[in-house]
Amino acid sequence: MTPTNQLDFLSLSHRPDLGIVAARWTRPTQSHELRAGYQEMLRYAAACASCTRWLVDSRRRVQVDVRDVHWLTSEFYPTLRRHLNAHVYLAFLIAPYQADHVHDDTLPALPYTHGDYCSLNQFIDEGEAVRWLMSRN
Repeated sequence: MTPTNQLDFLSLSHRPDLGIVAARWTRPTQSHELRAGYQEMLRYAAACASCTRWLVDSRRRVQVDVRDVHWLTSEFYPTLRRHLNAHVYLAFLIAPYQADHVHDDTLPALPYTHGDYCSLNQFIDEGEAVRWLMSRN
């Protein structure tokens, strides 16, 4: 699939040679935008032959609202298997300063597998993120 910029805050592209969907936040987002963005990622991945390796570049998002994290973990992630019919791997690319500010004691440490529907990890280096994704499935 060709890259898409249907949303001004999210750029999506598909690397068919690697089987990876890359989602790049292009600016900080409001809660409703973040949720719409993840729904768009899911639609895009489904259109890319149900691509189950996602590189999510969050370096420009700046802040992470704990309510959005809980929406992801309790509502969005559990729907992935139903929509893509497979376990999904999400590699989050973050800026070094974000690693120091993203902490929630109610969430498990990364890398983490949520049920039978997804596994998450976070990285500061894009190459490491891609290598982790390629080692999955």
